[in-house]
Amino acid sequence: MDRSRQGTIGEAVRLEGIGLHTGRRQRITLHPAPQDTGILFRRTDRGAPSVRATLDAVSGTTGRVCLGGEDGVQTVEHLLSAAWAVGVDNLDVELDGSEIPGMDGSALPFVRALHGAGVRSQDSPRPVLRVREPVWVGNGRSAAVALPAPRFGAACVVTLDAPSSEDQAATYDPTADRYEEVIAPARTWGYERDADTLHRQGMALGASLENTLVIGGAGYLNPPRFPNEPARHKLLDLLGDLAMLGRDIQGHIIAVRAGHSLHVALARALRDREG
Repeated sequence: MDRSRQGTIGEAVRLEGIGLHTGRRQRITLHPAPQDTGILFRRTDRGAPSVRATLDAVSGTTGRVCLGGEDGVQTVEHLLSAAWAVGVDNLDVELDGSEIPGMDGSALPFVRALHGAGVRSQDSPRPVLRVREPVWVGNGRSAAVALPAPRFGAACVVTLDAPSSEDQAATYDPTADRYEEVIAPARTWGYERDADTLHRQGMALGASLENTLVIGGAGYLNPPRFPNEPARHKLLDLLGDLAMLGRDIQGHIIAVRAGHSLHVALARALRDREG
């Protein structure tokens, strides 16, 4: 795939699964889209206009990324991460509800679906945002920074609470690492103790040991796919959130104990700095 040019898929592909937050069965169909379209989300259960995956469309970042407000779509980050990694810029995503299905909690099913549909290059160039000076956002012990670098790279650090109380780190270099092997399989994760609170807030209603790495009082309740799976999943999320810039990034991104809110704040700061 030529990353200097935009890309889409060769044919439509359908996926179905439980929404991680709604707990409802969701169906989506990914359609090819013309160059310079971006990634559009179109709900068939509402008469609302399509929502494009851009920073200006972000309407929520608590636990997942929401676009377009009440009539929009949520939990878009795993699909956006997969699309960015395989070089798909233009998609028409048709869905029958408010949430992208969680599948197994990772981006791997989306990577496989996009590859199965046939990724193809388009004529328009893919724009590039070059980080020319450090750009930093922070909130207490959490921070995200973009640094000048000759090519894109990213790193994430997470601090797990008890019982492990450990720091984990994960890095990604597209020139050396295969996304579908080292990042895409990492699942969303959380603490068993938080389940009731999240449910009262209408979140994580579809989370289970089948699609979420759960940390209990004595450690993981289900086997991790990597020793640092939580950090790798944070990196997966970071890539999906940065994808809403609609550009490749020439620079190195470091996120420390960050989440969607800081990822989006950094992307907005990069956009605004470029003018």
